[in-house]
Amino acid sequence: MHKSLFKIFRFLRPVFHIFLILLVFAITYKLRILAKFLPFEIPIINIQELQRFAVISAGIFVFRGFIKKLYDLHTIGESYSKRLTKTWLYWFITITFCSYFWQGIVFMRGVSRFVILIGAVLSYLVLFFFDQIWGFLEFQFLKKTGKKILLIYHEKLKDQTSLMKLKENFPFEIESREQHDLDEVQFSDYFFVVAVGNFHQNDLQALFEKIRFYEMSFYHLSEGYFLENIVYKPAQLNNLIFMEYKSSHLDGRSLVAKRIFDLVGATLGLILLSPLLLLISLLIKLDSKGPVIYKSKRVGKNGELFTFYKFRSMYTDMCVGYGWKNADKMYEKLINSQANNRKGILPKIENDPRVTKVWAFLRKTSLDELPQLFQVLRGTMSLVGPRPHLENEVAQYEPRMKRVLSIKPWITGYAQIFGRDKLPFEDEAKLDLYYIRKWSLALDIYVIFATIGVVFKGR
Repeated sequence: MHKSLFKIFRFLRPVFHIFLILLVFAITYKLRILAKFLPFEIPIINIQELQRFAVISAGIFVFRGFIKKLYDLHTIGESYSKRLTKTWLYWFITITFCSYFWQGIVFMRGVSRFVILIGAVLSYLVLFFFDQIWGFLEFQFLKKTGKKILLIYHEKLKDQTSLMKLKENFPFEIESREQHDLDEVQFSDYFFVVAVGNFHQNDLQALFEKIRFYEMSFYHLSEGYFLENIVYKPAQLNNLIFMEYKSSHLDGRSLVAKRIFDLVGATLGLILLSPLLLLISLLIKLDSKGPVIYKSKRVGKNGELFTFYKFRSMYTDMCVGYGWKNADKMYEKLINSQANNRKGILPKIENDPRVTKVWAFLRKTSLDELPQLFQVLRGTMSLVGPRPHLENEVAQYEPRMKRVLSIKPWITGYAQIFGRDKLPFEDEAKLDLYYIRKWSLALDIYVIFATIGVVFKGR
């Protein structure tokens, strides 16, 4: 119950920000038409254009706020006032830019400079005081949830003064635990985790793997060691410098950028490939009995199950989950035979007898994956990312391999262009982990075009 109310509380704040910005611009308009004390003639302001400008401005502010993490519920990095000021500054520059370059296009008569300047300044003041009140209410609400901050310290912590100083800087209750006293800890009961001390790298890595799926931040105040194989950035709290460890760069503005890239790419793909999708659907129906789309449960981001779609490329009676009662036995027999040329977590059946003759070629070119473009639009998959696997396959992952579940699964990925399904899973996981650490939009674009080349070569 607390978690649901918490999400509602989080959602309402940007809604109130939109309302307050619209209200401020309405007040500024009233001030502008009443400004008879000005020594020059006041031009007529088009109220419809001003309303349009106010709505656009409010939307831009909230969008910038999400990118700058203004609406994060808890963070131990820079203070809230700094995030608000940065968000406001970027917003002010953006709306000024829009009012100038959109004049004659969106705003035929232009937007009053008085309204922009005074409205922006008043918006900052109103939002600042509103958020002070909101922060107090949020703090009281969070205290009632009973959640705490988990502080984990090394058994040989040298600087006890730092530990005490750290406790004094957090507004919420802190529960301290030694690193070897975590067996019964429910990490979901905490806001975030802070590790303090000179942990051995393997111990710190194991701790990171434990808390990674709980959608919480993990900070480390170190006297020496840092993790070397994940993404990290400095975070400051008063005079203390932490390292925030993350599985990938995909948060804040980069997460928004990747989502926009996915939506644009999937939409264009569906438009351009719609005739091919219809043709493939017709051929499947003519080729064999059964549904056009094959469905199965796969493990997605943060280990959550989702329904995975692809064109059916096997005879229905031989599909696991669709076929006769011996379909599972047939699959087990195949993966334990000489036909399986890739042993380990991910089997690969050579000349699979379950695949129809027509689809042997289409499966080789990965055209059976095209329905996943709809899943990209829904948000359960991404155009580029790690491969989605079955539950029994994920159960065999080593702890470090589970980091591939930190982002959405893919239609194509970094491993897809360097060996496709011929790679052992260990090599595939290394490539996917490299992609997660080095993510950028440029890398996504490279993978998309490289995949097209791989498909046409039939590798």
